[in-house]
Amino acid sequence: MMHHIVRFALVATSAALIAGCSAESKKARTLERAAEYYKKGDLEKARIEYQNVLQKFPDDITANERLALIWFERGATMRALSYLSKMYTLSPGDLNLRLKRAQLIASIGRVAEAKKEATTILERSSAIAEALVLLTETIRDADEYKEAETLLQKFPERNTVSFHLASANMQMLRGDQAAAKTAVQKALSLDPKSAPAHAAMAGLHVAQRNGALALTEYKAAADAATPRGTERLKYAAYLAQTGALPEAIAYLTEITKQVPDFQPAWRSLAQIAIGEKRFDDALSIIQSIFARDPSDFEAQLLRARVWLAKGDTKRAIDDLQKMGEGFPGLGLESQTLASAYLQDGDRPKALLALQQVITQNPRNAEAILLWAQLQLQAGAHQEAATAMAALISRRPDIPQAYTMLIEATKGLGKLDDLVRVIKENLAKAPKNAQLMYVLGLVQLQQKNAAEARKSFEQALENFPDNLAVQSELVSLDLREGKADSAVQRAQAIITKAPKLAGGHLLMARIQSSLGKWEEAAAAATATLELERNNTAAFAVLADTFMARRAQPGIQQKVEAFLAKRPGDTLAALLGGQFFTTTSQFDKARDLYEKHLTTKANDTLILNNLANLYIEQFKQPDRALELARKARALEPTSPAVADTLGWILYQKKDYKEALPLLEEAAKGLSGNPEVQFHLGMTQRMLGNNEAAVVALRAAATSPADFPAREEAKRQLAQLPGGAAPAPAKSK
Repeated sequence: MMHHIVRFALVATSAALIAGCSAESKKARTLERAAEYYKKGDLEKARIEYQNVLQKFPDDITANERLALIWFERGATMRALSYLSKMYTLSPGDLNLRLKRAQLIASIGRVAEAKKEATTILERSSAIAEALVLLTETIRDADEYKEAETLLQKFPERNTVSFHLASANMQMLRGDQAAAKTAVQKALSLDPKSAPAHAAMAGLHVAQRNGALALTEYKAAADAATPRGTERLKYAAYLAQTGALPEAIAYLTEITKQVPDFQPAWRSLAQIAIGEKRFDDALSIIQSIFARDPSDFEAQLLRARVWLAKGDTKRAIDDLQKMGEGFPGLGLESQTLASAYLQDGDRPKALLALQQVITQNPRNAEAILLWAQLQLQAGAHQEAATAMAALISRRPDIPQAYTMLIEATKGLGKLDDLVRVIKENLAKAPKNAQLMYVLGLVQLQQKNAAEARKSFEQALENFPDNLAVQSELVSLDLREGKADSAVQRAQAIITKAPKLAGGHLLMARIQSSLGKWEEAAAAATATLELERNNTAAFAVLADTFMARRAQPGIQQKVEAFLAKRPGDTLAALLGGQFFTTTSQFDKARDLYEKHLTTKANDTLILNNLANLYIEQFKQPDRALELARKARALEPTSPAVADTLGWILYQKKDYKEALPLLEEAAKGLSGNPEVQFHLGMTQRMLGNNEAAVVALRAAATSPADFPAREEAKRQLAQLPGGAAPAPAKSK
């Protein structure tokens, strides 16, 4: 019996050994196949093979590492972070993987944790200079700047692209764009085909408002990047930002063909579709992302944006709340959720959501700015001032924070205190051009133009190319009748940097203010050649056409301008305004209708065309069709609400018109025409007291509008509608 037992045990042991060897052999073969797929760039097949390994060997280092890299390269943030976090436990000495993990952690807003990890990597190795770049991107206050500067100075490997890019980041934080440019140039001298270096140079050109050079550098960065390089996305984003949407879409589409599993390219296409109000297309793209990765939180946020854009706040809020349950503790959804609550009119919940964002990430500048803005709107000036002062102490590079601090401090009646604090800081940093600029802005609020000029001039000495400062000095020159000085300032900028749109725009503004319409038009046109969608230049150019509309040949110039920019919304609006002002309503209508054949969801054009049909062509049905479409595309626009409400009024549908016009009046409180529309609707519904309030606001407004006399007449007929005081026109 004993012999049988021993034999059975031996057989069983042998079988186990054979099975074990078989499993190891199978794993080895699977890893070999996976490695081959990975080498060829077929990440999906490699992913499947590595995933098969983990089913039986969940802690296999090779499979976990490669899956981390695969999801990282595919741009699937949460999937990659999951595997990278596991590798953090399995192989804590792999600093390259730890760097990737830190980069992803920074991307989801956990900046302090990313900074700590970057510091640890730098302390352990001088071979990973990319960690320096990440470290400089996580700086949020003066103390962190000093810590980073110390590490940068101690870093031994200085002859690297990453070292110089990190140096450039530090110089930008100091506000020294010239030094930052020198650092990037050193990086490019080391590697003329460095995609990150070209992207950094592009960013500098954007900061200096040099659109042409920025585009060139973004293109160079994209050409030098890998198929899944983020620089390609930056190039596409810049194309879209500057109005070259067809080119951006074509470029991104080509990326999706080359690397179909690269999620960020699909997300970028979805973002463009949302911007163009092609919501069905956006949802289709988002669904294709989910097919590859249901946990893609960026796609989930994009879908919520679609619901918000369509006015479906309930669905957006539901989606975002479920997202919070899926990613507990991260707060990835909180900021978008705050926007959803705001759109839903629930300010308390919006503030609570923002507070959660700030609690989870006290360095989230965007959330802090929105929170402070809501406090300002509520009249809580002290809370807003405290928040902005704290933000500026950490992030002196955010102009909006200074503007809001000035507004809050003015509301508190403490501008003198703010001046004192700024001067104290200038005593410590006498060459800080940003502080000098802000001091000048505060002094303007104090009606102290002479001191403001001194502050701006001092700022310019330390930052000669700062267009914001130049613009303020030009405004002071014009206000004081120093037109020649203003022109000289603008001309000096143009001479120094002829491809910088800002100088030409300044010249356009100056010549327009002087009534020199030909010169203003030339400067505005030059601006638009450098920055295709510069709205300020469009406004100046439109003014020049309106001012010269009686001159022979002006209409031909307008039509020539339109012919050069087919399908351009801003150009169509300019042309439509010109034709409407000159009573060529047929031409305005035809221009808008033609535009809609290629951009059917252009809300601005739909709204203007609806107004034309109701006011000039008396076709309420067509007007209503267009206005309802605009409302569906832009449910939060007060201008669209006013148009639709007024059309419904003229169709005698007063009950449906009223809430739309109330919404419009709330959003455009200073617009007398909207108040007139609301007042007339209230009157027709028998709400005389409300009608008096709205009509009086219209009749006494300092802004001119065509129906002022009618507003006065209607007001006089109402009980309690005494004749209003004469309005002072602007």
